[in-house]
Amino acid sequence: MKKLRIAYFNQLGRRQLDRIVDQFKQKHSDVEIELIGMGHDEAFDKLAKNEVDLAISDLRDDQLDFKKEILGQEAVMAILQKGSYPSGVQMINKDDLADLTCFIVAKPEEEAAELHLFKDIYQIRSPFIASNSVEEAALLVASGSGYFLMLMNEATASLISNDTLQRLFLLSNGQQMWQKIAAFYTNEDAVIKDFILLAKKVY
Repeated sequence: MKKLRIAYFNQLGRRQLDRIVDQFKQKHSDVEIELIGMGHDEAFDKLAKNEVDLAISDLRDDQLDFKKEILGQEAVMAILQKGSYPSGVQMINKDDLADLTCFIVAKPEEEAAELHLFKDIYQIRSPFIASNSVEEAALLVASGSGYFLMLMNEATASLISNDTLQRLFLLSNGQQMWQKIAAFYTNEDAVIKDFILLAKKVY
């Protein structure tokens, strides 16, 4: 039996991936799929060492050595304390958050990669504090200590559906911010190609 090893950036959640795997198995019942959630940089380290066959992550500026296919895009959301803005407000400009602390959801070994994303790519001007989990960041934000950013999909929406938080689409110069999601690989075969084709329909 062939094995397809897939590393995915854990902040994306795996609900969409589970759906892709279910569909994939209908066509490739002889392929075993292993899904491994990990930090952004770790996923690419594993891919570079051929310890995984495919990496699913957000597209940044430091993945030039790999082949890639864009799967879709997800909105960048600012998660704030409930009532920070009137309930009718759905969007906020990133510059309006500059005086608030931004919690980076990352384990210690993932902090540098996420800080690069927020400071250099998103150009967020807030002071940053690392938080180990979405749950921890949510508690801090609910107490009025700041905000955090996340990509919005089905999986992440369910993590922050409590009544103490408010979700706002993040804008940059009046334009909504999106983060592209991509599949990265080094060697493309028929199995990987089929998985990517399915992923494009789901993401």
